[in-house]
Amino acid sequence: MKIETPKKQIEHLLRIRNILVATMIFLIIGIFFTILNIVNAEKTNYGLTSAGINIGGLNKIELEQRLKELNVNLSKQEISLVYQDKAWQTNPEKLGIAIDVEKSALFALAYGHNQNLFINCWQQLKSLLGKNLELAWQIDEEKLEKFLINNLNQIHRPAQNATLVYDPRKQTFTAVEEKNGIIIDKQKLKNDLTQNIAKNHRVIKLSLSDDFAEVKITETQQAQQKIKEIISLVPIPIYISEKESGEKTEVAKIEKDDLLNLISFEPVIDPNNPINKILGININQEMAKQYLISLAPLINREPVDAKLTFKNGRVMVFALSQEGIRLEIEKNIPVIADGILKNQEIILKITKIKPNIGTEEIDNLGITSLLGRGVSNFAGSPSSRVHNIKISAAKFNGILIKPGEEFSFNTVLGEVGPEQGYEPELVIKRDKTIPEYGGGICQVSTTIFRAAVNSGLFITERFAHAFPVKYYNPQGFDATIYPPSPDLKFINNTPSNILIQSKITGTELTFEFYGTEDFRTVKIIGPKQYDIKPDGSMKAMLTQEVYDKDGNLMFKKTFYSNYKSPDLYPVERNPLE
Repeated sequence: MKIETPKKQIEHLLRIRNILVATMIFLIIGIFFTILNIVNAEKTNYGLTSAGINIGGLNKIELEQRLKELNVNLSKQEISLVYQDKAWQTNPEKLGIAIDVEKSALFALAYGHNQNLFINCWQQLKSLLGKNLELAWQIDEEKLEKFLINNLNQIHRPAQNATLVYDPRKQTFTAVEEKNGIIIDKQKLKNDLTQNIAKNHRVIKLSLSDDFAEVKITETQQAQQKIKEIISLVPIPIYISEKESGEKTEVAKIEKDDLLNLISFEPVIDPNNPINKILGININQEMAKQYLISLAPLINREPVDAKLTFKNGRVMVFALSQEGIRLEIEKNIPVIADGILKNQEIILKITKIKPNIGTEEIDNLGITSLLGRGVSNFAGSPSSRVHNIKISAAKFNGILIKPGEEFSFNTVLGEVGPEQGYEPELVIKRDKTIPEYGGGICQVSTTIFRAAVNSGLFITERFAHAFPVKYYNPQGFDATIYPPSPDLKFINNTPSNILIQSKITGTELTFEFYGTEDFRTVKIIGPKQYDIKPDGSMKAMLTQEVYDKDGNLMFKKTFYSNYKSPDLYPVERNPLE
């Protein structure tokens, strides 16, 4: 039996101790990095900074918000652009330089998360020790160049290419010689700015470099010849084609003044020498767009719905429908350019707009009968109120309501303001009668309400006016609206589509509901006014009873109106116009 000496026993114990210590250290390190990975999961690493601010422990939304706040702070901080003894004060915002929030956030969230285990652990440890990440930047090149030209033109003078200028006296184009220039080294400037803004280094030294013209006066001959050919074509006819046969209609001509606005001269690759540039002719995209916008009112046409009438017990078409057309502005910019530069026929692209109700669709929709009619009179209305009634009534003309669909007046009406053509007129609002855009629209909602009730439709939302209004006699048969609430709503409880049509005859507004006859009977009781007081307040009651073809009651609905005194709503003139 071998007996170990005390010395060997001690060495053995020491080895065991070292193994245990190493194991404990690795275990502690493993536990540390495991906890660190858990804490940093789906967040930026704790301790991470950028531009001197803490961005650690943030999720994507929080990080982007922090970076946006940082961008606001940095954008207003003063920067000095220095060249020799000259200095110009500005800030990143004026130079068109900003933090690219999305890229910076993605980079920060990826740091310590998108590599292998060891690299991730190392990057997370560096973050904990105060790692500072560089920001990603975005530069608006056009804004930067504009700033330099407008503010640093003492030292920033870009070269000017040789070009052609129209001489109205000679009725021809004259060549203008090129000019070389000197410019700020923008690449160095951008590098210096992006590297120093976040570090509070606020003095940026500028460097200059020569700038040589790309096109010399001897390289303008082809452009001169080409522009003469183009000018000789003026006036250039412009067509549209509506019919499938391809038959075209002339809608305008490009005159000389139009052409001069559209033409621009730019350097292009020399077809005989690919490393050289000569003067080329192009069409200014923005000017072409503006020209097309000016043509649009001459071309655009709103669709016209088929107009119906009820005669001899049946629905008849008394006005045919017509397709509308709309000029496609963006799609026609290259059409204009090709027509001018390539001497091609200009046939503009249009989109055809179908009417809501076409002549050929009347039978398919099952519209065979007049279901009901609503009438109101707006005699005595000021011109602005009449104007608003006409605009809003037109919005509901041609509206189709599907079987089972709930109609919402405010949804169809949409926005009400000067952009939609409305004028200020009196409306009842809170405890006053004040001018607002669209005053008078309740004449339309009231008339539609009457048509819906008379047609036997089920009303789901209706509100009376605050006080009796003369335009809505008899009182108790009105409906007030004010987007988004109150609203007028009802359900198409008939077996087929309902078509709404409107007309104005003199001061009388009429809405007619057309659909399929299911032989229901509608009985209207009232409106009956009661509790009438000297101050003009009153109450009213209107009852709608709807019976099926066999005489059975389908439903009964009573509408109550509680009108206050008009004196409680004084007219207050509000200068909206």
